[in-house]
Amino acid sequence: MVLNGEARAASLAVYGPGGPYPAICQCAEIFGARQGVAVDVQFGEPAKQADQAAKNGDVYYTGAEYMMDDFIRDYPTLLDESAIIYPAARRVGIIVRQGNPKGVKSLGDLAAPGMRILDVSLENMADLRGKANANTTVFVVTGRQGFTAWKTHNNLDAWVTYKTWAEQLDPGEGEFIPIDGPMGLRRIPVTVMRNAPNPELARAFLEFLETDEARTVFLENGYEPY
Repeated sequence: MVLNGEARAASLAVYGPGGPYPAICQCAEIFGARQGVAVDVQFGEPAKQADQAAKNGDVYYTGAEYMMDDFIRDYPTLLDESAIIYPAARRVGIIVRQGNPKGVKSLGDLAAPGMRILDVSLENMADLRGKANANTTVFVVTGRQGFTAWKTHNNLDAWVTYKTWAEQLDPGEGEFIPIDGPMGLRRIPVTVMRNAPNPELARAFLEFLETDEARTVFLENGYEPY
């Protein structure tokens, strides 16, 4: 999209959760440099972002489709549902300790007695864990909080989460066991805010997120094509 002078002079405000933040932020840096505009990407819990996003937000992203559905349900006037795109998808799996000392091969193994599991409520993994939910010992809200908990609670054995978090671990901090097939893949939605101060710039950013250049950024951050 070719932007007019007014759109180029504007800045873009992007909101969403912490999971996709690194990839979205890298895309924003490329887009901003190319268009000559400032792009401010903020991450946080949806309920804590909603008021500010309503005031100045141009673009909103989430970490999975159910998160976008929940946000639209809770804040029905904020997002343009007709503009939603899905630039990439995240693989779900199990992070275990380096060397997989508990011998975890599948979700069913997490129900074994003595397993200690991390739960991130915003990731909505309870249905996947099934009987293993009884072994949950640490509860947090966001993926970023989960990432910190995994690094600091050395007695945790497993975390059912996204490959993108595993990609950010330091060497020796864990291994990722993917869940293959459609059940293990979740798309990330991005859309324009209905009252975006810079709608033309917001639409241009969404167009960029669907380019091969942006998809390369997502792939480098552990995402998969959709």
